[in-house]
Amino acid sequence: MTGRLSRRFFVTAATVLVAASCSTKEDLAAAEREVEKFHQAYNAGRFDDIYEGTTDDFKKASAQQDFKAMLETVQRKLGTMNEDKRENWTVNFAPGGTTVKVIYVAAFAHGKGTETFDYRMSGKKAVLIGYNITSKNLLPS
Repeated sequence: MTGRLSRRFFVTAATVLVAASCSTKEDLAAAEREVEKFHQAYNAGRFDDIYEGTTDDFKKASAQQDFKAMLETVQRKLGTMNEDKRENWTVNFAPGGTTVKVIYVAAFAHGKGTETFDYRMSGKKAVLIGYNITSKNLLPS
């Protein structure tokens, strides 16, 4: 009886791990597609479009004008984004939903920066819940 329970537990655990692994890859891919869209909109100056694609929690935490002003400042000081390289990522499965954090090192026209994107999965779609950029070029001169 104990051997049968152990095998059943092992099979169940293995099935869960395989399903999570597939989901992790899909969630990361969805987030990366959204990062690409973010960068395209950023380079085109479509900051309102970026804001409109965020979660309600994001909108409660940051007014549209404040977010737009921040991105305008980033674009004025760093210029357009030319190249990015994913440095790190995590997918977190929690009772409140799945979140994906993706960190990129980005080369802009006038410097480099580290961007952190936080997404909440809504079905198969990643929706922006947080964005942060750090760069020495953004420091007051």
